[in-house]
Amino acid sequence: MSRTGRIMICIACILLVGSAGFVSAQNIGGSRPSSPRNVEDSLRKKVAYLASDALKGRKAGSEGEKMAAEYIYSYLQDLGAIMLTPKEGDDFLIANLGGEDTLYSRNIVGIIPGYDSKLKGEMILIGTQMDGPGYERVRVNGVEQERIFPGAYSNASGAAVLMQVARLVAENKFMFKRSVAFGFFGAGNLSQAGSWYFLNRSFGVYAEAIKFMVDINSVGRDSGPNKFQAFIGLPDKHILKDIFTVSAQPFSLGVEIANTEPLPADYRSFHSADIPFTLFTTGDNTIRGTIHDTPDQLDYVQLSQIVEFVYSYALILAGKDSFEKQEEVEEDNSDRIYSQIEVDKRASFFKGDERTFLRDWVYHYVKYPDSAIASHTEGTEVAEFVVDKTGKVKDIKITTSLSDDIDKEVLKVLKASPKWTPAEINGKKVPVKISIAIEFKLAQGSKFGINK
Repeated sequence: MSRTGRIMICIACILLVGSAGFVSAQNIGGSRPSSPRNVEDSLRKKVAYLASDALKGRKAGSEGEKMAAEYIYSYLQDLGAIMLTPKEGDDFLIANLGGEDTLYSRNIVGIIPGYDSKLKGEMILIGTQMDGPGYERVRVNGVEQERIFPGAYSNASGAAVLMQVARLVAENKFMFKRSVAFGFFGAGNLSQAGSWYFLNRSFGVYAEAIKFMVDINSVGRDSGPNKFQAFIGLPDKHILKDIFTVSAQPFSLGVEIANTEPLPADYRSFHSADIPFTLFTTGDNTIRGTIHDTPDQLDYVQLSQIVEFVYSYALILAGKDSFEKQEEVEEDNSDRIYSQIEVDKRASFFKGDERTFLRDWVYHYVKYPDSAIASHTEGTEVAEFVVDKTGKVKDIKITTSLSDDIDKEVLKVLKASPKWTPAEINGKKVPVKISIAIEFKLAQGSKFGINK
């Protein structure tokens, strides 16, 4: 029996049978990493190995890529994932590449079956590019040398994050109704050949089981234009709602929605198969794919936050009742006011979201009224307002009041707000209603809110 045939049988067994030992989340409490520092250290070690000189940049088809595959395989296996590929990877060939010899690359795929008897036959696939930019031979003063492109950002960072996400899913598997697969794809630098092979050859007829694809590529650069961003292709309010649900969680990493493709990645293969996707990245930059793309260039605090973000996003996707597609948006000439999750492009405050507005405007200018301090009034004041088609803030209302004086202070600051960039649907500016929560605390040392 061929290797592809064995993979097909293994997939069928998982999707039909699942795991009899899985139980409901109501009966067992989940486990999470003991501290952020532990997660950061773990990510550092993973990136350090994948971007080490020993792997020579993990060039597709190289011994370094094979070493990376075996490293990832052992990690997933130790987590208890059911492996759909052998240790050296599900290999495939790319023949006559630029007139050179046939190139053999490989994929590593593991799966954690879902616990729900009805939904475990469906799958959320979280994928990433496993190979890197590799190395080249150069002559320096007549001496041939190897110049290695470590590929820490491109894409040891994505592989390390996915490995850490896989650990969280494995530790909390009883919370995932659908099965979650982890795909580490080879030959990503060669037109995403590995993900194409997985979807169109080795996974074959079971592709319809994949209900959503989450792609992680080039993450962990938090400077200048390199902000954490999500790309979903055509606007889809259902996908946007799920992304912003995670982003709105306490202490979650903020995310921007990219209007154009930040960089080519494996999601393309799934998009071509009409599978909905989200690409998470911090974008392109001048060190990506160069000899300077080393582990010390990454922000490991941000990487640990991305782990939490992707894990929370996967948990939402795995528990959805169904996956709806964005319906066509009809022309609307009325005065309808939309919500932020209904629009293609959200209203933004100086290229940021509502949290930027709170941090850079509201918390900067709002004052704690003396009367509220004297009466020890604390809590959360909630206000809503409309950002109209011109970006003006209007129709401000206090929906949760702490005191009359606090209401007046909040209204004063919101009325003085600079203009926003208005929301859009199909390129047309539309008004949106926004709600914000303003925290008032008398205690010193609060990370958020208005201190005395």
